[in-house]
Amino acid sequence: MLNLSLKFLPFFPRIKRIIIAYSGGLDSHVLLHVIAAMRAGPIGCECIALHINHGLSEKAGQWAAHCARQCEALNIPFANINVDAKSNAGESPEAVARAVRYQAFREFMQPGDCLLTAHHQDDQAETLLIQLLRGAGPRGLAAMPGYSDFAEGWHARPLLNFSRDELHEYAQQIVVQNKQSSWIEDGSNSDTRFDRNFLRHEIMPKLKSRFPGMATTLSRSASLCAEAAGLLVSVAADDLQQAAGNDGVFSVTGLRALGEVRARNLLHQCCRDRGLPTPSAAQLQCVWNEVIGASEDREPVVSWAGGEVRRYRDALFIDVPLSPHDATLSFSWNGQEMLSIPGLGRLHGESVTGQGIALWALEGQPLAIRFRRGGEKLRPVGRTGHHALKKLFQEAGIPPWLRERIPLLYADGQLLAVAGQWVAHEAATQPGEEGVCLRWLPSG
Repeated sequence: MLNLSLKFLPFFPRIKRIIIAYSGGLDSHVLLHVIAAMRAGPIGCECIALHINHGLSEKAGQWAAHCARQCEALNIPFANINVDAKSNAGESPEAVARAVRYQAFREFMQPGDCLLTAHHQDDQAETLLIQLLRGAGPRGLAAMPGYSDFAEGWHARPLLNFSRDELHEYAQQIVVQNKQSSWIEDGSNSDTRFDRNFLRHEIMPKLKSRFPGMATTLSRSASLCAEAAGLLVSVAADDLQQAAGNDGVFSVTGLRALGEVRARNLLHQCCRDRGLPTPSAAQLQCVWNEVIGASEDREPVVSWAGGEVRRYRDALFIDVPLSPHDATLSFSWNGQEMLSIPGLGRLHGESVTGQGIALWALEGQPLAIRFRRGGEKLRPVGRTGHHALKKLFQEAGIPPWLRERIPLLYADGQLLAVAGQWVAHEAATQPGEEGVCLRWLPSG
């Protein structure tokens, strides 16, 4: 039996259920048997094998049935999830399959679950080489961690210290004991059109013949890169105190004071923390040169798939790309119930006293939510004369791209309020009067 323990996991005592990612291939088959042998002793918690059927092979149904039989023989509960892993033109089939597979894992997991995958030392070496060829930095070269937080639980790779040869030897022992072959051979794993397969079948054997300990050495390099990546995270956390502004935005002045390298590191970590796709090194360089380096009167933007950086004055904003917005939209509203505006956010009226819009100004009036199209004016409470919304937004420091997305409340064609900002003087409550405050929660 492989010398394997899960007690090295710092969260081991809190694990409620072990989920074994079981493809039926050699690696996951070894993992299944090892966990089955440990189940009654060192693990002591519920185990379940989860098979993700990608539907990409004509044998997919046979493979799922094979996995179910293997689990039945080992008395391990089995679950199968069918997913659509078909890729579109220009997409990486490997990346799409991995994305849908891990999404299925996330949706299946419950609080306290620990997902086990059968990644091993050679997988780690291949991952590091692939990342190196893509020009990855320390975070990418850290490759795969032994364990990490995942979904509502954790993800562990207990076989990372074992080579493919060691797993194959163990798998052959299983065959001898069971007197039959018991793992799936997926022909697509030999297709060298895929980068990982090309490395595995064409490059790795040559490297190993010259450097026999290569897999171990590269795994050690990945561990060192993981340590360096951890230091970068710590540096970013410290720098955040210097460069962070209000409402999650960054101070351009603060970023400049950090210098280019630390500023790019901070922005990269910010994207990871917010769940945004991380920009490439070239895109981060573009942010430094064209956004942070721009003059204050400019409003530059740099976008990438799933994210964008914008600037207004000294504030730098990182978020998902803006969704399309039709400024001619109009919604009827009763002034209080929750109103969901697709792609923008949610609006509701909160009953208050002595503030907000006077209740008498709303009752009996046809109310409508509209958006800025240009030329709107308002006399805010406490101001003399009417002011163009454009000027009011400028005074409040609201970025231009957000101004047309803030709801405006009209009563019988008259502008009464700008959600979250101003109330018209003529519709404002007096002390002791009942009123309504507009609560605006933008998407994201």
